[in-house]
Amino acid sequence: MTKREQIFKAAAKLFAENSYDTVGIREIAAEAGVNSAMISYYFGSKTGLLREIFAKFADEVNSVLDSSISNARDLYDLCDNSVHLWLDNARQNRDIYLVGLRELNRDKPELADLRKDLDEYGWMRFSSFLDRIGMAKEKAASFRHITFTIIVGMIFSDYLLGGGANIDDPQKAEHYAEAISGIAKNGIPQFMA
Repeated sequence: MTKREQIFKAAAKLFAENSYDTVGIREIAAEAGVNSAMISYYFGSKTGLLREIFAKFADEVNSVLDSSISNARDLYDLCDNSVHLWLDNARQNRDIYLVGLRELNRDKPELADLRKDLDEYGWMRFSSFLDRIGMAKEKAASFRHITFTIIVGMIFSDYLLGGGANIDDPQKAEHYAEAISGIAKNGIPQFMA
């Protein structure tokens, strides 16, 4: 692992365990086993580190979205695919997801462009999916700005608030995924009708 990767991993871990606001540069450097000047060298600042972590989170979310949409025949498939893939991806990228999800609803100006890009990419992919399955986008457009937050919040509420109890146990994670998928399948397609 390079020093840059060590710093990134250490910051993601500390931001996930505590919060961005409570972790200092020295703590990150100590966790990474590097001199604090290395953080400035690679990331510019603690904010630069947060931007990198959030950008990685957005890449992961978009990757899952791409895969979910590519394999979905209808909204029901999309609900099933998304929930399972996002939970699996979050399990593999736990710290990045915890930081990203936490920062999604905070209005840090330093992340505004990244949040906007994430929203626009998601809408573009979802719109093309609706076109592919022959469903009108007008209804979806009216709730565009809250849809992603609602769906992601629903999928990850236990992950953030419950300390990951469901995500760490494969059997519980599957039951959790089934429950969330059921809620999504019963609500989203009906709302879109």
